[in-house]
Amino acid sequence: MTNPQGCRLEIEVGDRTLVRLSGELDAPDTRSARKLLTAYIRAGTTIVVDLAAVTRVDPSGLAALLDLHELARQQGSRLVVVTGEGGGPAHRALEAAGLTGTVDVRPALTDG
Repeated sequence: MTNPQGCRLEIEVGDRTLVRLSGELDAPDTRSARKLLTAYIRAGTTIVVDLAAVTRVDPSGLAALLDLHELARQQGSRLVVVTGEGGGPAHRALEAAGLTGTVDVRPALTDG
């Protein structure tokens, strides 16, 4: 799925649901992604959100990640956010918002 601004979303469903986002994550993209991820979380799936290729995360994206983290916790599911090696834009945005200690943030995809 791609919006006119160029954010791309790819999904792989297996033992876990892997959602890869690339480009700029702004309000229109956040609404679409939140709705989709909420459905997977409610199904009890572990969700891995890969933001390594995201060039910008606006405040609505940060709020969505926090809300989805809380929903996953309530549903007995798990949300993992991958920000890429080297502290890219997504990691810096999460860190600046103080979310790296709240949300499960990892530098790379792992099997864990």
